[in-house]
Amino acid sequence: MEEGKETKKSGREGEDGRDRLSELHDDVLLHIILFINTNTAVRISLLSKRWNNLWKCLTNLCFRRRSFKNITNYNKFVSHVFSHRDTSIPLHCLDFEACGIIAHQLLDTVTPYLQCVTQLRIYLDQESRDMFYYSIPFIFSSPSLTSLTLSILCPRNILNLPQSLHLPALKTLNLTNVSFSARPNDVCAEPFSNCFSLNSLVLVGCSLSDHTKVLSISNSNLSRFTMKRYDEQQYKIVLSTPNLTHFAIRSYIGCHDLSSLSDLTLLEDVNIEISTIFHATVLRLLRMLSYVKILTLSKAVIEAILRVSYSSVFSS
Repeated sequence: MEEGKETKKSGREGEDGRDRLSELHDDVLLHIILFINTNTAVRISLLSKRWNNLWKCLTNLCFRRRSFKNITNYNKFVSHVFSHRDTSIPLHCLDFEACGIIAHQLLDTVTPYLQCVTQLRIYLDQESRDMFYYSIPFIFSSPSLTSLTLSILCPRNILNLPQSLHLPALKTLNLTNVSFSARPNDVCAEPFSNCFSLNSLVLVGCSLSDHTKVLSISNSNLSRFTMKRYDEQQYKIVLSTPNLTHFAIRSYIGCHDLSSLSDLTLLEDVNIEISTIFHATVLRLLRMLSYVKILTLSKAVIEAILRVSYSSVFSS
């Protein structure tokens, strides 16, 4: 080698040629790979023998379908990770998609590892056009869950939830394309009353079963509630949420028949974006929102309010 030329060193090596990155403690290395998806974490195990089994100790797992060429490879990878991880280390956070015709089988693979999970995000995607119902009751009776996101990616397929969710530690709940049902001989669904710690609730494209007519959002701890509506099913929503501070409704079809059993005196911020709304619904909304501090309304809602005011003036 010519004099004056320096030997190229790997980015992982120090001036003395040592691989300082691999010399770090396992806890530090695990903390580093915690910020990447699981697919990448497993791949970097090929860097050296020192990294070979680190991914098996991960407490957070994140799987993304887009990282694989096809669904078959993705499903095999998820099954491989769960069958080879260190089961003596509890799993705390799981974020994954269950795709294709074997989506339910993949859920069965994951189920035994969920006892200690505190944060769970599941996105279900089934290619069949037929209506079907998933049955995953283990999610809805967990004493450890603090955050749950459950999304059915195809609106044609509906997840029928249990009549009551028994999740005492749950603080954040996001549900997309699910169905609620009342108990036998009743028409009112009340799924959230046993979620005693629930602070934030988001419902997107949710519906009611055939015999159910009313959805009761009954929870004394709930502070934030957002509802987005995409289907044409009409049903009543009754709020029993005395500590509600933030409330949002977004719909391009119309507004549900909405009422409240509480005065909602703590309301700070309300956002209502509705394309069509009836006079009676406007009047109820105005009564409900009398204490709100910041109010954002869509053009259609403002026009409906003006029509109500105009009618009141000329009828008096």
